[in-house]
Amino acid sequence: MYVLACCNNEGRCIGFLRDNRTISTDPDNEFDQLMKFSKKADTNELVMQINLGHALLPNGCDYRVTPVKA
Repeated sequence: MYVLACCNNEGRCIGFLRDNRTISTDPDNEFDQLMKFSKKADTNELVMQINLGHALLPNGCDYRVTPVKA
C-alpha cells in the first residue's frame, strides 16, 4: 500500500495527503483518512497532476508529492 507524502519547496516532508486533498500532520492517528493506493503505478497520474500544478500554475498546490510505501 502506498500513501502520498507532501513536501515543501526545500524537499522536507510536511505531512501526508488525505482523501480530501488536505495535509495530515499526524498520519498514525489519521491513517484511515489518508489517500491510499494499492500499487505505486496507481499514484502516477495524481502525482504528475499535483507536481505540475505546483510548478506551473501561479495558484496551484503549495506542495509537491511523492509516493511512500506504508
